[in-house]
Amino acid sequence: MKTSTAADYHERILRTLAHIQAHLDDALDLDGLARVACFSPYHFHRVFRGLVGEPVQEHVRRLRLERAAQRLKLQDEAVTSVALNAGYESHEAFTRALVGATWGKLAAWAGARGLFGPGTRFIGVSYDDPQITPPEKLRYDAAITVSRRCSRRVSSASWRSPAASTPR
Repeated sequence: MKTSTAADYHERILRTLAHIQAHLDDALDLDGLARVACFSPYHFHRVFRGLVGEPVQEHVRRLRLERAAQRLKLQDEAVTSVALNAGYESHEAFTRALVGATWGKLAAWAGARGLFGPGTRFIGVSYDDPQITPPEKLRYDAAITVSRRCSRRVSSASWRSPAASTPR
C-alpha cells in the first residue's frame, strides 16, 4: 500500500473514531459510519478492523460499556438507568456484559504471559445472590489455574480487575 493511501485510511478512521466518541448515545450503524469515512460498508469494515483491531460494533459496545462502568464508579446513578443509557435492555444484561469484560481482560493478561495450558481451568466465585443483591453491590472473583511450570512467572506478576479495587 502506498504511503499516501495508508495516511488517507488512517485519517478516515480517525475521523470515524472521533464521530463515534461524539455520538456514543446515538444509533451507530455500519452504513452510517462507512459514510463518515467515505468508504463502502464492506471496505470500511475491513479497514476499521485492520487499523483498530476489533470490529466496529464491538468497538462501539466496548466504549459504551466502559463509559457505563465509569458512571457506576463515579456517580450516584441507579444501575438500571446506567444500563438503559448504555443501550442494554435490562440491568441483568448489563451485569453479564461487565462480568464478561472482566473475564476477557483476565484472559488477555494471562495469554500474554503464556499462562494457558491444556489443564487451565476458569474459576468464578460469586459472593452474592443476583436475585437478592442489587447489581452495583455484587461481588465476584475471576481466576484461572496455572501449571507448576508457570507458577514462577505468576508469583512475580499479578492482575487485578479495576472492579477489584473496591472494598469488600
